[in-house]
Amino acid sequence: MFSKASFERDCANHSSKRVLQQMLPAGWRFAHQTALDLISQIEHLAWDDRADRLDAYFTRQADGMLGSKRMGAIVGAQLSLGSDTTEPPTPNDQAATFATWCRAVTTGVMIDLEKRLEIEEPTQALTYLVARDWHFARSAAAWVAENGMAPIAEAMKNLPGYAIVLLATSPNDTAERFLARDAFWEAVQTKT
Repeated sequence: MFSKASFERDCANHSSKRVLQQMLPAGWRFAHQTALDLISQIEHLAWDDRADRLDAYFTRQADGMLGSKRMGAIVGAQLSLGSDTTEPPTPNDQAATFATWCRAVTTGVMIDLEKRLEIEEPTQALTYLVARDWHFARSAAAWVAENGMAPIAEAMKNLPGYAIVLLATSPNDTAERFLARDAFWEAVQTKT
């Protein structure tokens, strides 16, 4: 297991700016400003409301970075994320770029906003799963081990943006991918 003291010490030495400089060397300034804007919108909200705001952000990013055709490909197709070629970006490369961006911004938000690891809500666990910091990932994994994935799956049914991020992140045919795809379609049906 990990230590709370270790997390608190790491938080004192990490800021969203520093982490985003490492994750997104070419775009860290814009990502940092985006994280600060999101923090100002969600810092005083309960987790369900935070998740709604982050979900809206993910959905806007998906619309802007991917468009409806590529989102459809991500939801319905089996993607091999990333490419080593010098060819123009494929939907796979764009999915990887989208997932990297959203996860990095989420990490920046969580590093500056959350100075504790205790998870109280499924939406908090889901957000920690999206973040790319190992402290949050381990906390989420511990929460999932205790509570199972069902509460996260239920929460994701109202959060299509989270589902798109997880779909763009997940390799082919993983349990997470199937869970995210099913949650995405249910969320789309609920919101329409």
